[in-house]
Amino acid sequence: MPELSDIKYSRTATIAAVREYYAFLTKMYLDEDEVVHPPWRGWSSITTDALEDLGKTKEVVSLLRHLPYIRARNDGDNAHGAPNCTFADWDSESRSLSLDQIDAEDVRIAAEGVYYPADIPAHVVSLTSGEHNNPIFLLDTNLGIVYWLECGAEIKHNSARECVQDDPWEYAPGNEAKWRAKGAAWAIPAFFEVLEDQFRELNFVPINSRVVLDVYSSYGPRSEGMLAMLQDIYREHGWPDLSKYDKKECLAAVQMALRQRYPEWAGNRDNLASLGSGGLEDWGGY
Repeated sequence: MPELSDIKYSRTATIAAVREYYAFLTKMYLDEDEVVHPPWRGWSSITTDALEDLGKTKEVVSLLRHLPYIRARNDGDNAHGAPNCTFADWDSESRSLSLDQIDAEDVRIAAEGVYYPADIPAHVVSLTSGEHNNPIFLLDTNLGIVYWLECGAEIKHNSARECVQDDPWEYAPGNEAKWRAKGAAWAIPAFFEVLEDQFRELNFVPINSRVVLDVYSSYGPRSEGMLAMLQDIYREHGWPDLSKYDKKECLAAVQMALRQRYPEWAGNRDNLASLGSGGLEDWGGY
């Protein structure tokens, strides 16, 4: 069982883990041009001054300056990096903050959630940003771990990658321990391996190049049998063996099957958002 004493933070390893995770997503469903990479000096927009009102450490700023991002779109139709999950594009956020186009507190709440921001220290930064039901992944640059707040038992207790076992109430101040204990934590590389495993096992199921569902949530009676059908299609196209898997053909087959049997789930994200109890607005925890 991993313990905090055995885990060390590395900026280089963290950047590599994020880069490799996004590359993995592009091999399964995500369009390659959705991922943007920093110039070798880093994103010029991400500076201590730009993020001053967020109160993050120099190490957090340096890390964000050199991470790749799934590009945030002006229309808000951001591609998922996990079910119901948009990852933060800190290059875009920093540019907007510098131009006073958005308020720092709004950025903080979108990234860290409405309940915990005052208790999240300067050396911790969110990897995600979105609506109220967007998962929150908090990376701690002091401890070298990622917390998945509200992570469900299906993943927390059944992952091949063991969670950090240390009790937050024993190593963190009380106000921090409250949120640190609200889910599960892994060493940074292991956290991204947990997500990849969920895709490999088809517990996370993309329905197109932008939207991902999961087997842990309910999408209403109109979707009964849909995920099992999609899992079969992915397996028929060779997944998870990347030497056999054909992304283009598989996603085309997924869309054809959806149009034939679940037409309300085919098409773009705007269509999906109108599904009510079976749609995106009700995607919740795991």
